[in-house]
Amino acid sequence: MISGSNAPALDSGRAFFNTQGGRWAAEQFLKQLKAGKPMSTEALRTLDTLRRDEWKFFDDVVLEEAKIRLRAVGDLMSRGLTKTVPNGLGKTIYEYERMTDMNPAQLSLDGVTRSENDRVEFDPANLPLPIMHKDFWINLRTLMASRTRGESLEVTQARVAGRLVAEGIEDLLINGTSKKYAGQSIYGYTTHPSRATSGFGSNGDWGQSAKTGDNIVTDVLTMLSAMHTRRCFGPYAIYVPSDAGVKLENDFKANSDLTIRQRLLQIEGVQSVTTVDTLATSNVLMVQMTEDTVCMVEGEPLQTIQWDVEGGMVLNFKVMTIQVPLIRGDAQGRLGIYHMTD
Repeated sequence: MISGSNAPALDSGRAFFNTQGGRWAAEQFLKQLKAGKPMSTEALRTLDTLRRDEWKFFDDVVLEEAKIRLRAVGDLMSRGLTKTVPNGLGKTIYEYERMTDMNPAQLSLDGVTRSENDRVEFDPANLPLPIMHKDFWINLRTLMASRTRGESLEVTQARVAGRLVAEGIEDLLINGTSKKYAGQSIYGYTTHPSRATSGFGSNGDWGQSAKTGDNIVTDVLTMLSAMHTRRCFGPYAIYVPSDAGVKLENDFKANSDLTIRQRLLQIEGVQSVTTVDTLATSNVLMVQMTEDTVCMVEGEPLQTIQWDVEGGMVLNFKVMTIQVPLIRGDAQGRLGIYHMTD
């Protein structure tokens, strides 16, 4: 992601009123391509219309909203589970490989006996790289009036657009999308066909009033056992919907000094228990937080771009990012995700 203080470089090569409408944006991309440079959104982040401080206002509020909304995505980024795609704007597909395992190692006293000659096999696959974006606009007179009065630029629209884009990325990681791009699917934690699934144990889902702390611990141990069977040994993140998140703040037992959430974090391998409001009621997830299970593929960081239309009287803005979850199991179909649902 970008921050307001280290946003992409800003170019001031075009006079403020020397505008050719929306055609200018395409010209900037063509100029880059003709120069043999990667196709980049930096061509639309210039000082021709907005001043540096005004760009900083937009960047700061967009990132503030992203930090609030990106809970599950934030977990991946904080653990370094990301892959950057160079020149991501110029690519629509990310190519990767699924890998098989080898047979077990051989035990011998002399070390001379040859073990079975083996090799890893690779299964190629593709991941679409769509853009998540939200557009808004500002009238030129509104911008000029804010400068005349010496007031900061109104950034409410940028804040809302940043929140919607962040929510979209978070929802994509949790729930995937039913859309297909070039025949390829984007799966989320709750939709990947290789995830393990089951119903809840005693007293229903975790948001039910009858569900006890012991019931919840038993559910987690059930998930943990199934993950070990899949040779997925952690570390694990658990994700719960909003109603279950409130429930987890109750005492584990009557007069206990632990909440249910704190008790779950005492289970070996469980690193975090996070409430995610994009996860529907009656769903709980356990995810192995390793690169061979999940990572975020980033083609473009979260940012704002701008171009003008209507003879320069309307300034169009787009908050956008290319961030797509890559969820993959091995060639045997083993995946480190357990989905408990009704």
